[in-house]
Amino acid sequence: MSACLLLSVLAILTSSFAADPNFVILFADDLGYGDLSVMGHPTITTPNIDKIAEEGIRFTQWYSAFHVCSPSRAAMLTGRLPVRSGCAGIKPTGGVFQETAVGGLPLNETTFAELLKKDGYATAAVGKWHLGQREMFLPTNRGFDEYFGIPYSDDMGASAWTSMRDGVPLPLLHNTTIIEQPTNLGTLTQRYADYCADFIQRNKDNKFVLYMAFNHVHTPNFVSKKFCNTSARGRFGDTDSEMDDAIGQIMAALKENGVDNNTLVFFTSDNGPTLFQGVHGGSAGLLFGGKTTTWEGGVREPGLARWPGRIDAGRVSREVVATYDIFPTMLKLAGVELPSDRVIDGRDMSPVLFNADGKSAHNCLFIYKGTPDTELVGLWAIRCGPYKAHYVTNRAHNRTIVKHDPPLLFQLERDASEQYSIAPNSDEYKEAMTQITSAKEDHENSLKPVPNQMAMGTKEEYKLCCDLNSKKKYPDFPECTCNPDNWHAWTCDA
Repeated sequence: MSACLLLSVLAILTSSFAADPNFVILFADDLGYGDLSVMGHPTITTPNIDKIAEEGIRFTQWYSAFHVCSPSRAAMLTGRLPVRSGCAGIKPTGGVFQETAVGGLPLNETTFAELLKKDGYATAAVGKWHLGQREMFLPTNRGFDEYFGIPYSDDMGASAWTSMRDGVPLPLLHNTTIIEQPTNLGTLTQRYADYCADFIQRNKDNKFVLYMAFNHVHTPNFVSKKFCNTSARGRFGDTDSEMDDAIGQIMAALKENGVDNNTLVFFTSDNGPTLFQGVHGGSAGLLFGGKTTTWEGGVREPGLARWPGRIDAGRVSREVVATYDIFPTMLKLAGVELPSDRVIDGRDMSPVLFNADGKSAHNCLFIYKGTPDTELVGLWAIRCGPYKAHYVTNRAHNRTIVKHDPPLLFQLERDASEQYSIAPNSDEYKEAMTQITSAKEDHENSLKPVPNQMAMGTKEEYKLCCDLNSKKKYPDFPECTCNPDNWHAWTCDA
């Protein structure tokens, strides 16, 4: 190779790596630690998600910020634990924003989209939002240039896939406008994939951030005809396959538009599986517990990251990282400063992403069940190093709350399933709890009182409705029906 040609190649590579990267966040809903083939499930097939792991890094100790939807998403978008934004639930046992919620992610909270948009990024949110359905709280008022999706969970509105015929029909939004009500869920995932591919194509010459929050694998287990009854895992497996197919299309769009090598892709989920849904919910694999609990199965998630040429392919990291680390990591890589007027709980995970010997910057993770009150603490568990203390627990199938005094203590590196608690009279217990107790005190001293957004309640006037007079046009269908044919949309029947 000539000297001139070599210098040209080096210049191109240097320019590529020096440019601000694009970011794609692929966010599943209610996906358990054991719900991917790359995580060992024997009958689920997710080749496109598996490929992200094969071409990037797979984390074995990736944590969500919370055990249910809204608080987890608030943390990911802001880099802050939801207790700091008033989004940790209406009570100490947690909660989510309802379809007629008064509150939402507070306007004084700063999302990564707001900061990256100011730096020149094109920003899009696609899919489930669940941080307030009022216009002031929707993505286009939180830093995203555009939005296409359902503003809350797919079971929080009536559709052909639910039995809530007397409820408000499930709305589909483009930006702040309702474009379909009820939503045809059977075609939704493909429309998400198409929208993402179009966004990538439109912004291939710009820098962009794409937040794709799937409704899968939350119940109801809706799918298109293409995936109906195709998985040995049943309808749940069908939904997993459909999400995986959409992810394959998004990854293909990155390559087709020449931006693959300058795009950092994250994949994870908001919280653990809905074990209380039986076979219609997912699996936490070897982990104990699931959604609505602070056991490992409720908050430890599949976590993947991929950036060709920057992240070594096929790596497996056992470092402890969290979904709210995405916020500071993206800002660091984009050269954007973190907000200095608030506590940021996330940590830049770049040293772990780009260095096989890189270490997590987390000393401890604080795992909340809900918003503390005078009767019950909201901070139910703390992990410091390999040790995790439980102050209060519950089980996914049983709402009984158990307080532990002294706290339960597990060594997660040798007991990931949390089956064998360490004896309180042992030296190991005393040493670990000394560190955890000190960290707990420091953390709680860092908290400031904020309005509880979910305690603001609900108001019927805040429901999303395409036409309050729709009954005049369609007397046989619920109020707010603008797409009556969707009540009879095709559904996948066993």
